[in-house]
Amino acid sequence: MKKFILPVLISVISLQTSVQAQVTDADYDVASAATMDNAEIGKDVLEILTRMTEFISGTQAYTIVAEMGHEVLQTNGQRLEFGSRITALLRRPMQAHVRFDNRDGENATIVLDGKTISIFSTRGNVEVYDVARQPGDIHASFEFLAELLGTADQLHDFFSINLTDSMRSMLKSGYYVGEATIAGILCDNLALRNEDEDVQLWVTKGDKPVPRRIVVTYKNREGQPQFWARFEEWNFSPNFSETDFSYSPPAHADPVSIFQDSLVDESE
Repeated sequence: MKKFILPVLISVISLQTSVQAQVTDADYDVASAATMDNAEIGKDVLEILTRMTEFISGTQAYTIVAEMGHEVLQTNGQRLEFGSRITALLRRPMQAHVRFDNRDGENATIVLDGKTISIFSTRGNVEVYDVARQPGDIHASFEFLAELLGTADQLHDFFSINLTDSMRSMLKSGYYVGEATIAGILCDNLALRNEDEDVQLWVTKGDKPVPRRIVVTYKNREGQPQFWARFEEWNFSPNFSETDFSYSPPAHADPVSIFQDSLVDESE
């Protein structure tokens, strides 16, 4: 279970076929980008990021469909890519339903019903689940999961109402690459950096500035592996039912102790 959730929780904003973008001298001012001070963040970059983060954190209900992949360095030096598809339903402040479908056939679902967190995972004929008290809103719940599972916690930042502050605190430098089209959608292409990661981000232009694609290079890890995600669908007018945010384990599923001491006491 931990192996499955790890690549999900290391995704940034947060959930295709990889596009190889070649940047040329005609795309942006190479000299100014090369001489940019490490602490400098272009004003236009901050404006685009702020519009994006405020729009996402200010939206009360939406759904996301995304494809993502991550590289794992093998002992022989070769990098292999693994990936998953994510479908997320969110209703702030307390409810979420996030499903991950791995390429290897394993899938997992996280449900926040406002009172409890449920995790359900399937691989072949094996089905397991666990339930814990929900420690707070969506942000606090994913922060709890990240800490519990010992994984990176960018995903909970993505669901935070404080996304703007979180994004700015992680960003050390950034510049505007130019306009680019992702799946037929015109976007602003940004190059961002901090001490550990190089990030390329494509944000939809217009009145719904959401991320369309992101590529993260972990430059201090051996082999400098990458994570990427393409956001295929954003729906800001979802028609949710109460069953979307409820979970009952199948009769044949086995309980496991993922949450350990955080397990719900059924007698309460």
